[in-house]
Amino acid sequence: MAKNQDSRAFNPNDTTSFIQNALEKARKAKAEFQADLKQVAKLHGRARACLAQIFHDCHAGRPLDLSELKDVVASMLQSLQHNQNPILLGTTLQFPQEHDACHSFNTAVLAMRLGQQLGVNRSELTSLGLGCMLHDIGKSRIPPLMLVKPKKLNDDEFAVVRKHAADGYSTLQATGQVNNTVLDVVRCHHERSDGRGYPMGLEGDSIPELARLAAIADAYDSLTGGYGYRPPVTPSEALHVLNTEACNEYGAGLVEEFIRCLGTYPIGSLLELNSGAYAIVVGSNPTARLKPVVLQIRDEDGKFLKQRPLFDLSGYTDEELVSQWGISDFLDSMQLGIDVPRIIYDEIMY
Repeated sequence: MAKNQDSRAFNPNDTTSFIQNALEKARKAKAEFQADLKQVAKLHGRARACLAQIFHDCHAGRPLDLSELKDVVASMLQSLQHNQNPILLGTTLQFPQEHDACHSFNTAVLAMRLGQQLGVNRSELTSLGLGCMLHDIGKSRIPPLMLVKPKKLNDDEFAVVRKHAADGYSTLQATGQVNNTVLDVVRCHHERSDGRGYPMGLEGDSIPELARLAAIADAYDSLTGGYGYRPPVTPSEALHVLNTEACNEYGAGLVEEFIRCLGTYPIGSLLELNSGAYAIVVGSNPTARLKPVVLQIRDEDGKFLKQRPLFDLSGYTDEELVSQWGISDFLDSMQLGIDVPRIIYDEIMY
């Protein structure tokens, strides 16, 4: 929705034409939002199908063809550069039977977005994205039941899992289809700045720069996705964990940049507004970081909405924000039983 007075609340002095124009702008904004999201969903599906084929071929010992995946990554980067909001919202989509592919997609999007903010050039962003899409390919050599174990791995099992970074590196190196930057991301995405990572125990600046970006994106999505035996946490809680418990692992400077990259209200967050309404953050405003674009899912009376309006909070006056449209608090969608991925999926299918 345009950031002007047309996005403010109606009042008794508004003319009929003003209200009609405002409603038409709102309708167009919602239609554009859904159209962009549908395009991201198609790209998400391509990525999942491509990764499924690559992992299947790898597990079966067949030669790998990475050409389609390279096209997918190029499209992902183009989407990010055109408008980052839809593809970042796409990282909230979850398909339980394809969680590994979803995680790879999310890690790639988040890492490339961080790379954009840090001024990484297009060629390296592409390599970063490809490396993130393939960062867990070494897991194709791990017994499947071990990967879905509903509790913490024992020492022997963890030793097997730790081999996936080196195994992925050797698998991809043998194809001759990726450059050294991609290989670095795959091999080093579990290295840590404090030297406690694997497979080589690198520390600080000895870790390739783009692998460090992949590592923090991987960690954030693992926290919010709840993969394995751990329950998921909210986007804001994940950023808090990285900032308070993992600064030494990823480097305080990089953690700060990642938090700045996602913003105070990360896309996918569930918020309560001052009116009592609930809304999902679906877009950020670079010039108004504290006033995101939100999708209202529940009204102030507690009724969940089938027709969910879109609001750009940067279009409201300070008085309107205080009385109704300002952000009151973060909410935990899991505790409230609100399925954010399902809601976003419904918007795609509408």
